[in-house]
Amino acid sequence: MTTDPIVRHCVSARRQSSVPDDLSLSLSRSSSYNDFNQFLDNMLGLDSSDCPQLNRHSSIEREQLDDSFHHQWEFDLQESSAGGNQKITSHNNSRDTEREQAGASKAPEVIVMPLGQWNETESIKTTHADPQSQRKLQQASMLRKIAVGFGIGKLLQCISQQQESPVSNYSWSQLQSLCAVDNFVVESVKCESSSEPGWEVTGVAMITPFLSLKIDTSSLPSDCNSRESDKVDGIRGKHVVAAITSPFPSDRSNSAAEDVSDSESLLCHLLGVLLRKLFTHGRYGVNQHHSLTDEKHQDSPANEVVQVDGPSAKKKSLENFPPAQRCVLHNNLVNAWKDSYPHVSDVDFSQGISILGHKKAISHGCSSKELQVNLRLSPLTDFGFPSNLSQLVKNLVDCGSGLFRPDDSYRSLGVAVNDMQVLLSGPSRFLFDGPPSKGNAFLGNERLYGRSKEIASLKNAFWRVASSGESESIFVGGFSGCGKTRLVLSILDSVRIAGGYAVTKKFDKMQSASPLAIVLSAFNEMCISVAKKLAGMSDENIPETLKCHTLFGPQSDTGINFNSVCFTIQQLMRVISSPSQPVLLFLDDLQWADCMSLRLMQSVLSDMKGFNCMLFVGGFRDNEVEQDHVLVEFFTTLSTFNIKTSMISLHGINTEDVNAMISDTLGIFPRTCKSLSDIVSRKTNGNPYFALEFLRSLIDRDLITYSLRDKHWKWDINQIGAENITDNVLYILTNKMSVLEDSAQTALKVASCFGIHLSVVITKKLAAAPQFHNLQSTLDQVVVKDGFMDFDGFNYRFVHDKVREAAYGLIPPVEKDQYHFIIGMALQSNFASLDEEDTSVLFATIDQINRCPPTMFRDDSQRILIANLNYEAGVKAMKCSNFVPAHAYMNAAVSLLPENSWKSHYDLSLKCNYHFAKAAYSCGYVDQAKEILDEVIEHGEGLEDKSQYMLDSYSLLVSLFYLARKDLLQAFHTCLKVLNLLGEDLPINGNVDEAELISIVTKTKTVFQEKSNEELMAHHEETSRRNIAIMQFYDQLSIVSYLAKPKICPYVMARWAHFCLTHNVSCKYTPGAFVSFSSILCCESFDEDARIACRIGKVGMLMLSRNDSAIEELPGVYLIHYVYAGSLIEPIQACVNMMRHAYEIGMQTGDPSKAAFNLSIMVAKQIKAGTNLLALKRDIGNYSKLATQYAQKQLRCNLLMMNKIVSRLIGDDREECSADEKDIPAWEESEFSLEMMTSFYLGHMERVCHKSKLWEDLDDSMKKKVPFRVIYIGFFSGLASASLYSYGKKNSQRHLSNVAKSLEILEKAANFSVWNFKNKASLLRATMLAITAEDDAVIQSEFNRAILASRSSKFVHEEGLACELAGMHYKKRGMKSLALSFFHQAELCYKSWGSHVKVRQMVRQIELMHG
Repeated sequence: MTTDPIVRHCVSARRQSSVPDDLSLSLSRSSSYNDFNQFLDNMLGLDSSDCPQLNRHSSIEREQLDDSFHHQWEFDLQESSAGGNQKITSHNNSRDTEREQAGASKAPEVIVMPLGQWNETESIKTTHADPQSQRKLQQASMLRKIAVGFGIGKLLQCISQQQESPVSNYSWSQLQSLCAVDNFVVESVKCESSSEPGWEVTGVAMITPFLSLKIDTSSLPSDCNSRESDKVDGIRGKHVVAAITSPFPSDRSNSAAEDVSDSESLLCHLLGVLLRKLFTHGRYGVNQHHSLTDEKHQDSPANEVVQVDGPSAKKKSLENFPPAQRCVLHNNLVNAWKDSYPHVSDVDFSQGISILGHKKAISHGCSSKELQVNLRLSPLTDFGFPSNLSQLVKNLVDCGSGLFRPDDSYRSLGVAVNDMQVLLSGPSRFLFDGPPSKGNAFLGNERLYGRSKEIASLKNAFWRVASSGESESIFVGGFSGCGKTRLVLSILDSVRIAGGYAVTKKFDKMQSASPLAIVLSAFNEMCISVAKKLAGMSDENIPETLKCHTLFGPQSDTGINFNSVCFTIQQLMRVISSPSQPVLLFLDDLQWADCMSLRLMQSVLSDMKGFNCMLFVGGFRDNEVEQDHVLVEFFTTLSTFNIKTSMISLHGINTEDVNAMISDTLGIFPRTCKSLSDIVSRKTNGNPYFALEFLRSLIDRDLITYSLRDKHWKWDINQIGAENITDNVLYILTNKMSVLEDSAQTALKVASCFGIHLSVVITKKLAAAPQFHNLQSTLDQVVVKDGFMDFDGFNYRFVHDKVREAAYGLIPPVEKDQYHFIIGMALQSNFASLDEEDTSVLFATIDQINRCPPTMFRDDSQRILIANLNYEAGVKAMKCSNFVPAHAYMNAAVSLLPENSWKSHYDLSLKCNYHFAKAAYSCGYVDQAKEILDEVIEHGEGLEDKSQYMLDSYSLLVSLFYLARKDLLQAFHTCLKVLNLLGEDLPINGNVDEAELISIVTKTKTVFQEKSNEELMAHHEETSRRNIAIMQFYDQLSIVSYLAKPKICPYVMARWAHFCLTHNVSCKYTPGAFVSFSSILCCESFDEDARIACRIGKVGMLMLSRNDSAIEELPGVYLIHYVYAGSLIEPIQACVNMMRHAYEIGMQTGDPSKAAFNLSIMVAKQIKAGTNLLALKRDIGNYSKLATQYAQKQLRCNLLMMNKIVSRLIGDDREECSADEKDIPAWEESEFSLEMMTSFYLGHMERVCHKSKLWEDLDDSMKKKVPFRVIYIGFFSGLASASLYSYGKKNSQRHLSNVAKSLEILEKAANFSVWNFKNKASLLRATMLAITAEDDAVIQSEFNRAILASRSSKFVHEEGLACELAGMHYKKRGMKSLALSFFHQAELCYKSWGSHVKVRQMVRQIELMHG
């Protein structure tokens, strides 16, 4: 039989203990037996049923048990200088074998030893460590001892709550034995992977009565929202979870704040004595040899204020009373304690009183029993222990003072246990503290208090977005300082876990002149984050090489506008955001946002559903947003677009949360600062930032002081309550700033004029001015040091909006304009040159100056100087796509020009007004732009002006007319006028005869034929401004004439190409000239001219691909090429993709009109290409929303028309025509081919023929001669005529002739593109054979050829049509099985196409065939 040493030790410990028999007998035999079994289960990991002999040594159970057992335990007794440590190792042969075979990792090493021995071991570890690691070892040991104390406190708490043997029945000696050091056992585990030294405490057990407790003291992760993020010297705070195994039923709840019986007070006292032994027995602290029994101590003065919560109280002692009164008080004390403990003997009572009183005896007037005092002990701070730990132990020991217990002593074990939890979870704030200074006392507290519900709402919204892929918006409103920013930052960990991106930006009241830059910089930052993630870089400083990945930066001076910015960002979000990479965008202080920024965000959020995956969070001060604020309209607009929107309102946190915040901030126990928290909460209405600033002000006024002697914060609550302190945080901050030196106040004033942050570049520029020479040094040495601003190496940033407001308030209101002007002119005086100056410095300079009224400028020369500054800032802003600030800068520049500026400052007036008009156009202010351009043309010196601005003004004016669409004729005549002024002889009236047209087309075609492709591509880049201007206006005239004067359009295009060839002009407009001329040749016939056209078109597209500067021309070139020559030679699906690309480029580069044309033609081609109708209907709906958003009325009308066609093909034609569609005529030529296609599929053959007749009657123009349109109209016209002929309708011969004519067109077209037209030619040929031939084999062969060709070209709708027509043919011939086969095949094709109406038709045909 194996004898177990640890069991022997436990039994021996219980036999030698001083626990009287009545205490042991007061516990039931079954309870003790089960308790000890539970101890074995918990502490050793055993199943007590497998080793019943381990319980035979129990002092309670002495019966003989079976010797057989399944687990064998070996005990290695390791002797140390402190005694025998018992190392327990489990040897389960069968289980070990299984673990080894499974490759399981070795179980951690476990040690179970008595508390005293464990404490000695801890002392040895810290005493004999090398000096470098000793401090860290001491701190880790302290945390482990507190964890043990936490476990003992929980065990005693369980004892105090049991019903079976109430602790009130225990004698004093029993309580002493219960809390004796040798009555506890500690379990610890060595964690090899732990970065902290020592063993981890995992359990505590009480021997008599037996109770066990498991402790999980895992290190906490770093989290800005919890005090548990505390970490010092590599030692993190501990999250302690205790799982206690108690056989005792509890008769009351475990309330930490509940006042309990005097018996529990004695337990608190004894716990304090036990903890004191634990900490002072080891050699830790300053007085390493100072023991518990040392007589050295420091008596505190009798009058010292010893409590930090509530009124001051003097230590009470009976010796302060007269002898007679002391005797009475003593007798009263004796009687009170005897009443409380009637079972306690006189001897026990005397022993108990001796540790409850003071050491000096009461010698006068006392009875035979003297009250002895033995609590005259030095505080733990004298041993070098932290103040909070010293206070915890002292407050526990003071619980034994009876009637004389101080007010700050513990009221229950639960409160003490909670305080130990606080020490473990936040060691850097509550344990390893150093004396704070006034400047840094409250910095670093990043925890968010009282916002658990709001955090949950934000996290739930983010994960909804991540799971659904649909964007949402949440708006967080509240007063300044209520924690809006910190609330949003609390969910950044969720974004990282989801693998997404998070960007936070803040609007600035002082930078309102350039608001759009805030949003654009947010998306630029998002691009950099994506590039950094793709490059696999860490989250450290972003290198310079990633700056090229920004979306909006310096660009060419093109016509890019606000709509193009919106579209570009939409495209970005579609690419980078997805459920696997959700995006969080937080924009704070939306109350200062402008309309453009809100419109931009609305366009991104309302993008096509499912195309982006973003949670937009907007913070705003709800007390600054009235009903007429633009933000209210923004909320409404989002709702109209069905964007899920929710609101979070932040108010002040409650008193409990304020108490937790002050506790963490001051590093004191929550129970000790409750009265202070009450008054702070009342004064600040629970505003977190205001509460912290209020505390700062109390420290500055010495109403809260830090005692270096006690290492504790102290205050007099009555004095604080009596102070008349304002509840205005600005007043507090301003008062604090007003006592600073003049140089520090000046630095704060200057910084506040620039907004929430100030760059180092600006400070260096200002430091060059005499009045600001010490600005940067003052910011570093005073402002940052005093906690008003932070510095990240690049920018000085105010720690809060309210701090900046307070600093700005230092400037008297009447002096603010002058102050801004002085700063701006100081910056301007140190410019190197306008061209070389940093853009940020230029913007900062002019923003300061523009805050002043023009009356402050001393003379015209200064006004002209500032006008030039505004002009340069406006140009730079437009190059960065910041159109709103550019418009403001140009407006300021023009307003500063003198009245006779067109004469005195012509060049400046010309360029300022032109760019003003361009900025207005980019912002969508079309009427204003036209008025400005009219003034430019009126005062300009004509096209002979050496500057380019006159030509650019005419070009911009034409764009305005073209954009409006109602002034097309005026745009046409403006282009003619400019071209004639440039030397091009064009007919002013816009009319040209047929001979002239044929002549110029022939000449131009001849030149193209005479040159090879290499010769055409070999042109050198044009440098002549005149030639480039002529090409530019020919480009505009070709588009305007196509819409306004279609008959002259071929002549314009031919003249354009002829000029390009004869003058060897090669520029960004050359590809457009080539493809435009190719479109003319395509319109004539499908012969040799068409082949020449295809060659010229390919050359033009190749030139476009090689010219990077021609990106703005891409939408127009693609539009012409893929409508005309490209549609003859390239698969229609490829044409669709190219036109989609052209649409996107047009929207990005600020050409919405050409983008709209590309989109209209693209959707029409998708219908003809057999795109799935259901998906196409969804896309059309999304494109319609975009058209509405960008005010593209004509595009929306075209999309509505095509949506009706798609709905009819699906079989859902219930949608009614909208008002817009009724008001604006549809594009008639485009509608014909689609209407004929729809009518044919729905079986309306006569309607198809009627449409064909109307088509023939249209004016002969380029729009009518679009190749693909001609081919499609011929295709369905021929099929309809064949169908009518087969049914014997009237005019049969005309129908047959029309079939032959259509077949001729299709066969010619098939020679150009087998992919696009072979199946159509085969199908038309099969239908013609079906009505003219008798050979079924030939007919079936042609039908099969049409079906296979359709399938090869992926025209599922035309494959279904071929099968349907074949089935109808064989149905007439009575070939039922063959007809059924074709009908079934057609049904499958129509299902794939998404046409429910055609599927129903096929099902009906099949049912009729089955009879």
